[in-house]
Amino acid sequence: MRFDKGIAVRGISAVAVIAAVSFLAACGGGGGGGGNLLGVSVGLSASATSVSPGQTSTITAFTSGTAGVTWSLSPAVGTLSGQTTTSVTYTPPPSVLSPSIVTITATSIAKTSVTAPIQIGLVPAVTIALAPMGPQTVNPGQPLVVNATVAGGVTWTLSPASGSGTLTSTTTSATYTAPNAVSGNVPVTLTATSISNSGSTASVEITVLPSGAGANVAAVTTDNGTSTPSTNTLFTSVTVCAPATSNCQTIDNILVDTGSEGLRVLQSALGSLVLPPFMDSTGDTLNNCVQFLDTSYLWGPVELADIKIGSEATSNTLIQVISSGNPTVPTACSNSGGANQNTPTLLGANGILGIGLEPTDCILAGADLCDGSTTSIAPAYYLCASSGCATTDGPTTANQSQQVTNPVVQFGADSNGSAITLPALSGTAAIVDGKLVFGIGTKANNTIPLTATGFITDGSDNFSTTFNGQVSSASFIDSGSNGLFFPSTITACTQSVGFYCPTAVQHLMATNMDGNTPVDSKVENFDIDNADNLLLGNTTDSAFSTLGGPLPCTTTPCTFDWGLPFFYGKTVFTAIDGQNTPIFTTGPFWAY
Repeated sequence: MRFDKGIAVRGISAVAVIAAVSFLAACGGGGGGGGNLLGVSVGLSASATSVSPGQTSTITAFTSGTAGVTWSLSPAVGTLSGQTTTSVTYTPPPSVLSPSIVTITATSIAKTSVTAPIQIGLVPAVTIALAPMGPQTVNPGQPLVVNATVAGGVTWTLSPASGSGTLTSTTTSATYTAPNAVSGNVPVTLTATSISNSGSTASVEITVLPSGAGANVAAVTTDNGTSTPSTNTLFTSVTVCAPATSNCQTIDNILVDTGSEGLRVLQSALGSLVLPPFMDSTGDTLNNCVQFLDTSYLWGPVELADIKIGSEATSNTLIQVISSGNPTVPTACSNSGGANQNTPTLLGANGILGIGLEPTDCILAGADLCDGSTTSIAPAYYLCASSGCATTDGPTTANQSQQVTNPVVQFGADSNGSAITLPALSGTAAIVDGKLVFGIGTKANNTIPLTATGFITDGSDNFSTTFNGQVSSASFIDSGSNGLFFPSTITACTQSVGFYCPTAVQHLMATNMDGNTPVDSKVENFDIDNADNLLLGNTTDSAFSTLGGPLPCTTTPCTFDWGLPFFYGKTVFTAIDGQNTPIFTTGPFWAY
């Protein structure tokens, strides 16, 4: 998707301590409590003797001479759900700062004076620091050593346990060795569990690649992600941490997007992780707005986080946390009533990793559209009181140090850009595996081949595409768009709205050229198939090489959006504005 710089194209606090809880019998022993009056009795048992955040325990009532029980919780720490007259489910809170006790009480419906309590002890969990921490990639047969730091040591588990490699471990470290051969990306999870507190865990995601793994390489894949079916959505995993801590959350199904800049994460995907908001000296918080052409939008506070992918890491990076629920959103952001894409189903992902051509979401070829230096301020940032915004609030200025940042530009030696590599795809597939490599010309695995063609972009980060005799000088590459979108007389779909539905496959050709004075050019052959035939009733496939749709040109300049189908069978490089790259020129440019 392309939403930076006011353009949008879419294809269809204190850090809390994690809680662990253990069940303690009422009256000092056994597995439950009981009461008896005039032949009516109530007894309780729990399905688990301890639970951790994200886990639950079911309490069951055994009664005689009564029609069942009602349930209560005191104090109201955690929640009761799924209540029936014989059972209830207890879910602990995501964190507690000090040990405490809660009591769940079953009260007889027939004889309200008969009750049976069960006590639950809530204990602060310990924090396990793992190194490395962010999602890792390894080659077949390659070992990876992970170290754990926590008082009392840890035990280790590998998931899946069968066919995913081997594990040797001590209480402080584990060595994972990948299988000797894999046919595609194989994800595994290595988890450390505290010996002193079984409710405390930490995990590292590891992906075995058929080849080309490295410390600067992340696994990417198209699959059904957060919704079924998913259409040409390229996902990766990102670890987000509270700054300078080991309080982290690894988030899957993050959309990889060369058409935008910055990490944007759904608040719901952060779980219990709390990040510090970016505030001014009076305590007002800075909020970020992203607008799409269909009038939908993303809204949420700018917050500070450390980001980890492989060995690449940032510190105190500004990200957008997409607010859950129904916060008050300024009309200038909400497009006077558009939909807030603030759930996995609506967004089609748990977040967006914007790795585009610019260092922040407000920079455009050296110009800052949000700091007040241009004739107007982009509707991207809003300064609001801690109690929230008002619909009448207007955009505020934000300089580069206050803007959501492209994390790649903070990746040390690999900060000048990135490359996406995907295998060729003929037709459709359930899954397509590939890799995202950080840096351009900084290591042996990210050098631009001498046979590649580079395209220098213009002052709007665009280049030119000539198709059917029409020049679209506002064209761009965009791994976040799920099709090729361009002006054409091809028949549009009536059911798969937004896509083309020709009666037969169209074999087409276009020529890409530099955005300024054309020096480099390259012919691109592509096919467009009937989207109704591809998509309707297809809940298996997630990757489509021949998917495209209309992007009408009513005024110049016209646009050709080279979405994810363009990336199949290629390595596409994206160089960040102002960053030097070997062989080719200083960014912004792209090449393949």
